[in-house]
Amino acid sequence: MSELFEADVNYLAVTLAGLAAQPLGFLWYGPVFGQRWMALRGYTEEQVQGGASPTVYFVPLVAALVIAYGIARLCDMTGAESFGDCLAIAAFCWGGFAATVAAMQINFSPLAKNKPGLFAIEGGYYLASFLIAGAIISAFQ
Repeated sequence: MSELFEADVNYLAVTLAGLAAQPLGFLWYGPVFGQRWMALRGYTEEQVQGGASPTVYFVPLVAALVIAYGIARLCDMTGAESFGDCLAIAAFCWGGFAATVAAMQINFSPLAKNKPGLFAIEGGYYLASFLIAGAIISAFQ
């Protein structure tokens, strides 16, 4: 059992994976799906732009670093070393945790329109960021 808590994690890989989620989010919720996402969320341009503070960028960065660390730990704990193994771990984490939480959160969003479409955008971002993290982590295994 003590081996379970011993970590062999490459912190450079975790940092790069966490940082990689930031430009992805900028593109995803900006030029790629930004207008559609705001419409499905029931947000106006003024609401989105008016809430821009350092916290808006800091919280996702910390969350992405924690997610990358979790994926790296699971890859280490399961012995996943190949690209495919690390992607499978990342996809499993997305399906078991991120996708289910996103679906519940969207389900209880009263202003959300076309909830499946909103899940495709938000869940798609999480899936892409998890898979990118898995790919980066695998490169350092």
